[in-house]
Amino acid sequence: MEATYFLGACTGKGFLSYYDDLLGQADTVRIIKGGSGCGKSTFMRAIAAAARERGLEVTSILCSSDPDSLDGVYLPRLKLAFADGTAPHVLEPGLCGGSRNYLNFGEFYDRVGMEKNEAEILRIQEENRAQYPTVTCCLAASDRLTEIFRRQTALNCYEEELEAIAECLCLSTLKAVGDRGQLQKRFLHALTPKGLYFCRKTPAAVCRKIYVLKDNYFQAPKVLGHISRRAKELGHRCILCYSPLLPEEAPVHLLLPDAGVAFLSENRELSYSEPCFCRIDLDASLPPVLRRELDVYGSLQTTLCTRAVSHLREAKRLHDRMEQLCKPFVDFSAITALTQKTIREIFG
Repeated sequence: MEATYFLGACTGKGFLSYYDDLLGQADTVRIIKGGSGCGKSTFMRAIAAAARERGLEVTSILCSSDPDSLDGVYLPRLKLAFADGTAPHVLEPGLCGGSRNYLNFGEFYDRVGMEKNEAEILRIQEENRAQYPTVTCCLAASDRLTEIFRRQTALNCYEEELEAIAECLCLSTLKAVGDRGQLQKRFLHALTPKGLYFCRKTPAAVCRKIYVLKDNYFQAPKVLGHISRRAKELGHRCILCYSPLLPEEAPVHLLLPDAGVAFLSENRELSYSEPCFCRIDLDASLPPVLRRELDVYGSLQTTLCTRAVSHLREAKRLHDRMEQLCKPFVDFSAITALTQKTIREIFG
């Protein structure tokens, strides 16, 4: 079984990281430091592949700047985590040494050889960084539009119907499993150079039964907030998955592994095409005239996110150029040796 998430994402508040939440679960942590093209993602993919070959559960953490690349791997059974600790998700092991330490991939560069490309690499780094303030501005403007949804749908009559739906779902899916529940934060989707990227395979990998909430007007967080509070009271591990819009304030997906149940929201931009147990239309709780009014703001949000994605694509193009300039000066044979040595140390 393999679950895939994002632990960091571009938001209207800048880059937001949930890495500390994951690393808090691990007994052994290795923070990888190194620049572009030095093999960090390839190293972690090899660790994940070796774990899968041995039948171990794997949690893979995707990079929101490039969802084809890995930013982390967690092996729950071994309570072992590897994570890319370079910007923008700068990580430190806390107590350095023993079970928490660095892996320095910077030592695999030919520093003398790279000097001839250094000026161009630094220039491209600046151009790459210059893309992200615009991404943040676009998402911040989209956040303000989301606030309109929240205000317009805050009437008691709408709230009562959503609460009734949430309570019905609680009664049909939840039983007590302990006296101390847990809340874990993740992103199940993120804005990336490929557009809005949804880890669609993860819910079925973690849960047996999937409920899909149709939600074009930001109603699902109210339902999921109610369910997660009840689940935590009953001792469940709650994986709260947030949106790049208004992150930390309102979960848009909820996974409950102990109950084997997942609640996913979908909208016109983010659809869930995998098999599911049930679909619930939350949009129907709002009158048609209000939905038509809110659709205007939804179209503006789509435009803003499209502009953000265009800048993320440019940032990815520049990052790829940096990798091309760095890779000729990386000792990949030494990285292969380190990979094999690490796999032997982990699995014997």
